[in-house]
Amino acid sequence: MTSPEVRPFWLVIDIRAAASERHSGLARFVIGLSRALGEALTARRAQNDSLTENVRVLLISKMDPPKWAIELIQEHPSLVSFWSGGPGALGQAWDKPQYFWSSRVLHWVLKWSKGRFYWIAPGNFDRPVLSRLLLPRSLRDHIVQVIHDTIPLDQARSMGFLFRTQFSLLVKRTLTRLPFVFTVSQDSAERLGRLAPRRSQPIYILPNGVEPIFGALPRYRSVADLMSARRSFLDILFASMGESADSDERKPTQEELEAMTRRRWIIGVGRAQKYKGWVLAEEVVQRLHSDLSEGVSFIRVGGDEEGDATKNQVNARKTSSEGIATGHRGFRVQRLQNGLVVNVESLPDEMLAQLYRCADLLIHPSQAEGFGFPPVEAALSGLPVVYRTGTAVDGHFKGHSFHPHFWQGIDSDDPTQWSKALLSVLRDKSGLDKFMDEMSLAIHPRSFICQRGGGQDFRWERAAESLLSVLFANQDNKRLAEAAE
Repeated sequence: MTSPEVRPFWLVIDIRAAASERHSGLARFVIGLSRALGEALTARRAQNDSLTENVRVLLISKMDPPKWAIELIQEHPSLVSFWSGGPGALGQAWDKPQYFWSSRVLHWVLKWSKGRFYWIAPGNFDRPVLSRLLLPRSLRDHIVQVIHDTIPLDQARSMGFLFRTQFSLLVKRTLTRLPFVFTVSQDSAERLGRLAPRRSQPIYILPNGVEPIFGALPRYRSVADLMSARRSFLDILFASMGESADSDERKPTQEELEAMTRRRWIIGVGRAQKYKGWVLAEEVVQRLHSDLSEGVSFIRVGGDEEGDATKNQVNARKTSSEGIATGHRGFRVQRLQNGLVVNVESLPDEMLAQLYRCADLLIHPSQAEGFGFPPVEAALSGLPVVYRTGTAVDGHFKGHSFHPHFWQGIDSDDPTQWSKALLSVLRDKSGLDKFMDEMSLAIHPRSFICQRGGGQDFRWERAAESLLSVLFANQDNKRLAEAAE
């Protein structure tokens, strides 16, 4: 007599936030965690781990699966599946409010899985509504909510009143009611803890990872190689731009491209919210362009179509039929005195990693970060970083042994202090070159920075293992896996 087949236990991941190729921090989290769970469960299955031997991953969305999800399913066909979410999928009718669709879908998952599941909600508003009318109280133990930060509360002037109010009510409600609440940094965990001082369960931390492409290749040490790489980058970036007569929209001339290639490259990566501090960054760039004989080019990645730090920015968004590389969606170009500010709406990781290799430094004046991907991506790529202190970025490299001008924190809005910090890198009269020379001897920049940065390796596998340990290592949680048996 054969024993009955044990039904799978599902980790259901809402991937709506990672449906496009535009990589926000939230999208990076969803993609990185999903991929890492596939790898972690495969490894555990090979080790005959009894706690997770029947665990599978179900990616769920309202639309066709994105390319990364298809690739993940092909890599782990026995562990990862995709579902479009039943009625309401592939349409717009249930977009608002955001929780309505997920609340309905949770009912179907409950019935279909016989209660053998965790629903992983990666966005602050993507959790199902736990009211007596929609969901029974017992389902709270099935929901795993990730709250990435408290920025709408910490930076109230940067957020709309309705959004801020909704965030406050729903996040506090989650902290009060749900046992499984995660965030992505110690800084965010402490801030969330202050919102719900009576919470009895811990706020767990899923450490964000950084894609392996960042820091996998060495920086350019030869001036000739650097100039060639920069020119290739610019040629690809401007390839889809037309020959408009408007000087703000036309494709730069060969002479202008050559001049830009020779300037010092400062980059800023991040969206255009006020708290990100791009107005300050542009003022600093203007000062440096006057102070440095070779001039400065400021390349901004992540600007939104609906406004930016500079109100009079010219929208020169151009897209070719194929885009740029594997996901570029266009860019805007703005003249800034005698320099050139290039505002890039989106770059695929391949081009962003190349930009980190080609640039001189990254400026990150953001006043709030739940994690802060750009500073750590840049540092792992061997690029000096000047960032604002008082956010989760402070915790990236605790106990590091970097050169003091490689990883600089500024606690000020004073452009003079920022200019001084950036000049300490660009003029390098302090021995930073010696640190960079040591880095060039390592296998790649990432290994060097991780070793000198306190041992943090920024692998997504750490997030997957942390999640699995919390959800399945506790023997008391096995009752969920045995539900409906």
